[in-house]
Amino acid sequence: MTHLEQVRESINELKTCPVADTSKHFSRITTFFKYLPKDEKSEHAHAFYQWAETNCEPLKLSYAKFLLGMYHFTVEEFERALQLFAESRRQFEDLDDADGKANCALLTAATYRTFGNIDLALKMSWEAYSQLKQSANNPSALAACANNMANINFELHNYDEARSMFLVAYNESEKVEDFYFMIYALHGLGKVSMQQNKVAEAKEFFEKALQLAHENHTLLGISNSITELANFYATENDLAEAERLSRQALAIREENHFTAGAITNCIKLGEIYIKQSRWEEALHVLNKGLAMAEQIKVKPKIYQVHLLLSKIYKAKNDLGKSLYHYEIFHEVREQVQEEDNARKLADAKIIFEAEQTKKENIIIKRQKQEIEKKNTELQETIDELTLARVSRKAKALTLGVAIMMFIFEDPIIGFSLRLLSSHNYWLSLFLKMTIIFSLSPINRAIENYLLKKVIKKKKQNPEPLVQLQA
Repeated sequence: MTHLEQVRESINELKTCPVADTSKHFSRITTFFKYLPKDEKSEHAHAFYQWAETNCEPLKLSYAKFLLGMYHFTVEEFERALQLFAESRRQFEDLDDADGKANCALLTAATYRTFGNIDLALKMSWEAYSQLKQSANNPSALAACANNMANINFELHNYDEARSMFLVAYNESEKVEDFYFMIYALHGLGKVSMQQNKVAEAKEFFEKALQLAHENHTLLGISNSITELANFYATENDLAEAERLSRQALAIREENHFTAGAITNCIKLGEIYIKQSRWEEALHVLNKGLAMAEQIKVKPKIYQVHLLLSKIYKAKNDLGKSLYHYEIFHEVREQVQEEDNARKLADAKIIFEAEQTKKENIIIKRQKQEIEKKNTELQETIDELTLARVSRKAKALTLGVAIMMFIFEDPIIGFSLRLLSSHNYWLSLFLKMTIIFSLSPINRAIENYLLKKVIKKKKQNPEPLVQLQA
């Protein structure tokens, strides 16, 4: 079954499943949704959201909104994604769905990491990790969370913690055969091993990742794994093997239009040729990479290439060209820094607004709980007043019955004795006591009758209850 068929089947099952099983069924969607092309992601996310809006099932609508946010996250429309995550998180809180909240926290954390806010990203990742691990409903999401935390720890040089989290990511993704995170967890374990000088172990991880990518016929995974293995050999100064693998990865990426990755391979080959003083080959591959970088306007890659070209021309004693490329390197790098600063300001604003929304959601939730409590108290007070009114009315009617029975006591007793053909004193006394003790059951019967009458009247003509509103 293809990934598209898996997603389509999972969405159809989710539409008809009991509400209590929504989270478990949704986990299959998140496992395979990331493999779909952009157009198919958009089509299925929007179609499911429209269905959920029409069918008015609150929990499924919340998951549909989250899936829509997931689509925007994967196509890097982060502001819209955060907005949808905030809205769906509030709904999950209202519906008391802990897994839904954890999914929102996971992708919000991933977005914050993309924006460079490591502290918030790690905090929210732990929140998601704790719940996803406890529920065990979504191994793929838990793997994604662990992978995110592992990469943060790797960047902070916490290699032992990074290793631990990469292992969690691998083991959890293996449970559902989610090779996407299995491959990247192996890459992470290889990088950690390199930093810890465990060379043989690092090589084993990179080779295992490449084998897994081949088994699952994922060209992106194959090219990425070959590139990681090439970097390994370059670090170990086996430049011949590093060159062979880099060329292999470059060919796959060029053929499949993985342009950004192809530029990376060109830069790596340029660095290898520079180490070997193969100037002409270095110039050729770097100019090729520069053309691709300028075509897709990836400025960080552009200035990296210009710096390497400057070094080559300096080594060839062509100082004019060396200076030319060095000036472009500085110019483009300054542009990138200015753009990064502007982006960081915009990202900080988005994060601030998202966090404010989160705080407002908490306040609204508390206010809602307080309002519900007060409305309950109000209803209880109304019920007590109704009961008191009914009780008073019942007692008044019972008193009336008692008076009537007192007035007609002698005829009633006389009639009863004639029926029993007896004039016994003790029987007469017993009948009087029966009349007295019957007043309590009569009172209860009248109360029940009046109460049923009030309830029936309210059902037929409901009066609006004045309640506190949020």
